[in-house]
Amino acid sequence: MKQILNETNVDYAKECFKEAIDLGINFKIHQKVKKRNFDKNMLNKLLEIPTTSSEPLKVVKEFKKEILPYCTNFSDVKFMGFPDAGNSIGGISGALISDLLQQNLINSSFCAPIATFTEIAVVKWLREIIGYKVKPIKNIWDVGGIITYGGTGSNATAMLLARENHNKKTMTNGVNNPKDYKVIIPKGIGHYSIKSSLMWIGCGDNVIEVETEGFKYNLSKLKEALIENKGKIMSVVVYVGDSRTMTIENLTDVYNLVKSIDSNIWLHADACHGFSLAFSKKLKNKIKGIELYDSISTDPHKVLAIPYCISALLVKNTEKLKLITSTSDLIMQEDFAYGQITPFIGSKSWVSLKLWFAMKSLGVEGIGKMIEKRCDIATYLKEQIIKNDKFVLLNEVNINSVVFMYIGNNINDVEYLNNLNLKIYNYLLDEGKYYLHKFSLPDDKGIIKKDATLIPLRYMSGNNNITEKDIDEMLRHIVKVARKVENE
Repeated sequence: MKQILNETNVDYAKECFKEAIDLGINFKIHQKVKKRNFDKNMLNKLLEIPTTSSEPLKVVKEFKKEILPYCTNFSDVKFMGFPDAGNSIGGISGALISDLLQQNLINSSFCAPIATFTEIAVVKWLREIIGYKVKPIKNIWDVGGIITYGGTGSNATAMLLARENHNKKTMTNGVNNPKDYKVIIPKGIGHYSIKSSLMWIGCGDNVIEVETEGFKYNLSKLKEALIENKGKIMSVVVYVGDSRTMTIENLTDVYNLVKSIDSNIWLHADACHGFSLAFSKKLKNKIKGIELYDSISTDPHKVLAIPYCISALLVKNTEKLKLITSTSDLIMQEDFAYGQITPFIGSKSWVSLKLWFAMKSLGVEGIGKMIEKRCDIATYLKEQIIKNDKFVLLNEVNINSVVFMYIGNNINDVEYLNNLNLKIYNYLLDEGKYYLHKFSLPDDKGIIKKDATLIPLRYMSGNNNITEKDIDEMLRHIVKVARKVENE
């Protein structure tokens, strides 16, 4: 039987795996974001359940022909709208090996002894890099962090910690008055995971949005909100590179303000993008003060060229993870059973192995240079946009996000510009040659019209294969597309 690996079909298995690996590598290096657009009329064929067996090698070849052409190539240099190129050779190696070894990190002693300790090492490395103190690790409560499958999971766990820190009886008694469990976020740039997680953990939609200036908290408005709701705020969330503009909050100022009014408020830093600057001696000063925060979420799959999915939640006071402990004889209550402190996650694959491989391969210095290069490319794009009167820049380029609009000869008509840039985006999406992100953004700087809602384009890439030439070609292509769609 060729479907199940055993000692009689090793050569066939290797042939099948080699075909799969060749398929993946060739996909990553071909020069187009997407070869074909998916037709929804194909859905019925996809939904047909397979009733008879087929050799795995035939299935791989069928996939190559029928599915692969519709996949989006995040590692193409013309994919410029999201940072996760996933093209680290070390990271990919770790991902492949992790799936082959089938370790389960819910328990340590029999499920994943060495895997547990390599994951602990990865968390320790991240804590050191970010600036948290590291103490001797004698059990799981000393580690001070967990690996999750994405920033949403990390942020949801942070909100769970904030809830329990606010009222330690909530795990057993539930939330009696949701309006006493408020969370402050910056208006217009907050990530959906905070609001969603509050509803998931029973606190309801009790987000307070505070006005921003330059996509950072207006400190006067923040102070007003803190005083007005004193005793009812369980957390204040800041962004160390928000998911739209990559703006870095005034970390120390916000920390000092919040703690001066209520020292028990849980301060959470969503640094899923910005923590990467900590790898660079040159750039680390941009996130000074992050080590003061009670928790920090990080997303290596966004910034370290690692395949999906891996995130981490780091906690300043390691003992705080006891607030959200799960106890069961199915999760062996041993010193290093990770399942005790991973809410929403039971059985857990060895996803941290790809980060272990990437960090071992590149080292801190190599990663730092990688981060610096992507920031330099973003700065180059910023400079080209400033020089070109057909475009307008909408953000300060702190990391690798460049938010801009094509304006042509019209900078005053917000509705016209939004429609034009939306047409450009949709054309690029259908064409499949380039990809730039789009979203709504408040114009809190008044660059086009104060407080108007804009729909810009956004460059953001962590692909270190992108060059200045690629940037120049992209801008020329945008101008060409804009002229084509402008009068449609």
